[in-house]
Amino acid sequence: MKVVFVCQHFDEVLPPHQNSIGIWTYEVARRLAAGNEVTIIAPRPRREPLRCDIDGLNVQFLTCAPVRLWGAASRLWNYVWPHSPLFTRSYYAIDFLMQAVRRIRELAPDVVHLQNFPQYAPIIRRAAPNATIVLHMHCDWLVQLDLREMMEAVAACDTVVGCSSHVTDAARRRFSTCVGDKVRFAVLPNGAPVERLASVRTQRSPAKVLFVGRVSAEKGVHTLIEAWPKVVAAHPEARLDIVGPPSETPREFLVDLSEDPDVAGLSRFYDRANAYNGSYNAALRAMVPPHLGHTINFVNSEPYERILDRYAGASLLVNPSLSESFGMSLVEALATGTPVIATRVGGMPEIVEWTGGGLIVEKNEPDMLAAAINRLLADPGQAAAFGRRGGQRVAERYSWSRIAELTGSIYEQALSARQSRRPEAA
Repeated sequence: MKVVFVCQHFDEVLPPHQNSIGIWTYEVARRLAAGNEVTIIAPRPRREPLRCDIDGLNVQFLTCAPVRLWGAASRLWNYVWPHSPLFTRSYYAIDFLMQAVRRIRELAPDVVHLQNFPQYAPIIRRAAPNATIVLHMHCDWLVQLDLREMMEAVAACDTVVGCSSHVTDAARRRFSTCVGDKVRFAVLPNGAPVERLASVRTQRSPAKVLFVGRVSAEKGVHTLIEAWPKVVAAHPEARLDIVGPPSETPREFLVDLSEDPDVAGLSRFYDRANAYNGSYNAALRAMVPPHLGHTINFVNSEPYERILDRYAGASLLVNPSLSESFGMSLVEALATGTPVIATRVGGMPEIVEWTGGGLIVEKNEPDMLAAAINRLLADPGQAAAFGRRGGQRVAERYSWSRIAELTGSIYEQALSARQSRRPEAA
């Protein structure tokens, strides 16, 4: 089977500098390469050659305009057409797309695996009419963007997969009556190096609370900081590590699209006229009461090995997101036996309920979040039981080998369904 992965125009796929979708693509692609011919098409990092072979993969890099230029263009566009974001247009990142299409024509793959940009699917379909197209959604754009345009995108695909049931079920509800049985919908979760995580041996620190992720408004770190005084009041020894780069999701990608008032309300953090010049990270630091400054540690990007130690050494991990399609930090923490607290948002309840590895609270509720943290800090026995149960179950569903196996199965089903429809089309 010949498979081509088409990354986003800003993805980084080669270690050690990878974003989350870049990690997914690399980890799954290199496992599929054991029995297939696999190519990754990705933007070219600085100082990398145009092509390279690694772990059995053929990686083809495209030289494109800097991501910041498309970001600036998007902001200017939104002043004129605020309800039709530039990133939803087929000509967004057109330099990357057109080069990718040429490579697809040359490679003539059996399967094209497209990451996250649905409007590219009809263009790829015209370039590769005989290929099976799998659209992989890591966010809610299929239900947030214009129905007519997304219907055209979905109709160009053979299979649409989402990183959680939350994503997939919403897409199925919106499009299944339009496309009938011509397009399949399936769940294809994110994965984690669970074997590696489970082998980390670090002494657990008492009353150590951990957040891991991009420090962006939708991640709800402000809710955690609002909850923190009540945690310290009950547990003066408690310490909070906020681990992750200040990397804010562009406003037009999420906040301006959402019908959720809590998510739409995050626009206040993007306002450059506020006291923090639109910097969420600066706003968070200003929220910390001076007498509690010594209890909160803001940590920027760290090597992954160090983050693994932080997972294994924490009393619990908190993900207070207001919008979260999956919840990668939950899986990674549970794999080390660390219990978790998550908000009832997106794909996170699926992880917590299926693994039994922690507690779920409502989003944007600092008092409820503080009560859940205090509950686990006050009962280390229950916290350890959550962590053990979660650690045992997480490997069954979220190991990279399991995700690669599921991906291959989805390809086979999609190829078979496409073959069965060909006589009908003729």
